[in-house]
Amino acid sequence: MSARLCLRIAVFAVFAVVQPTATPAQPVEALDAKAIYLKTVAAVNALPLPPYVEFTSQNDSYVQNAAVQDQLRIVMRVSDGYAFVELLRNQEGQPTPLARAQVVTDGHFPSSIYRLGDFPLADFGLRLGPQTRPGIFEDTGTPEPEPSGAPRAIASVKVIDIPYALVDLGDDSVNGRATYHLGMTPLRDPGHHVLRQMWVDKTTFLPLRYVAERFVDATAFKFRYLVTVNTALVAGHLVNIDADGHFDVHRALFFRYVGEGRWTIAGVAFPRNEPDWMFDPAIASAPVKL
Repeated sequence: MSARLCLRIAVFAVFAVVQPTATPAQPVEALDAKAIYLKTVAAVNALPLPPYVEFTSQNDSYVQNAAVQDQLRIVMRVSDGYAFVELLRNQEGQPTPLARAQVVTDGHFPSSIYRLGDFPLADFGLRLGPQTRPGIFEDTGTPEPEPSGAPRAIASVKVIDIPYALVDLGDDSVNGRATYHLGMTPLRDPGHHVLRQMWVDKTTFLPLRYVAERFVDATAFKFRYLVTVNTALVAGHLVNIDADGHFDVHRALFFRYVGEGRWTIAGVAFPRNEPDWMFDPAIASAPVKL
């Protein structure tokens, strides 16, 4: 046997002895529906709330087979929901270059979408702590809820209230991202706890899509319908970017109210500061443009 061959055999023997064994892959932690929900709550609450949000809304709804196509540019102060609004297109979709800016303080925008300014940052009850005002989809006549997820201290351990019966509907995907799919049935006060389904990103645990029940207090009657809401992460903030829901309401024998609530938002920004005069209701009568 040649010296070179002997050297190769010796090297191979040493390599075989010192070669580490492969570490077995760690099993992925199996999460039940409650654990997924709690991780989602934690992920949402880890994101900051901006002082202002600015965006353009596009309404593409239908009511009684008539299109509603208003377009608005909105700057909303998050703390109180006051909004500085420019009407870009009216409900017929026509440009409105002469329209004056206005300040909205009561949620009634020049649109068929009530409380439109609250939509981009609506968390549907996932943020903990007291609310400064009801959620955008909530029933206006709903009772004051028990603390909405506010942590309660029991023997120095914080316990988060879960207001839903949760069901794991299996793995799914949204826009190519792997998700957990949860079914959600309110345990109390369904007019306040409006989520019915949620798709949660498996990596970030942020919600990518919701199905929420919207409660509408119309002039002559009240009704509710399911709305699908998609989200996106914009500049470190979870933003609702579109909504779509069909309603078909029957009252008495001959009355039927049918339509599609559908809208999108774009051009989202988060100004650090805005002057107080922008949110002064007196601005509604002044010829100021945004």
